[in-house]
Amino acid sequence: MKSRDGYYTITNPNFSFIVQDDDELVSFTREELNLNINYCINISVFSRSPKEGLQVIFQAINTLTDRLEEDIALTDSESGVIFLRSDGQLVINSYCRENPDIYDWPYDLLDGNFIEKDMAGLI
Repeated sequence: MKSRDGYYTITNPNFSFIVQDDDELVSFTREELNLNINYCINISVFSRSPKEGLQVIFQAINTLTDRLEEDIALTDSESGVIFLRSDGQLVINSYCRENPDIYDWPYDLLDGNFIEKDMAGLI
C-alpha cells in the first residue's frame, strides 16, 4: 500500500484500488445516493476480458459486504449506479439489468437477496 496526498493505493498484478479521502466527491456521492459513506474507491481490474474483470469485482464486493455493515455502492462512469446497499438492503439498478449499455453486469454473482429499482440517471 502506498500513501500520497490523501490517496491510498493498493496494487497487485490483477487489480488496483485507489482510496480517495476527497470530501467533495464523498459529499456529492453521499447526497446523490442518500448513503452513509466515508470514502470513494476507484477500482481497476487488469484482465483478459471485461467479463473476467467484472467477475473479480463482484467477488470482491461479496467479500466486502460479508465483512462490512456500512452502506456501499458500485458505480460506473458510463452506466451510473450498478447497485447499492443501504441500511442492509441490496438494491440493483433494474435499468442496467434490462439495458446493458456497456456491460452485462453479473448480478447473479451477488450474494444475498436484493430488490430491483430503476436508478437511471443517478451519478
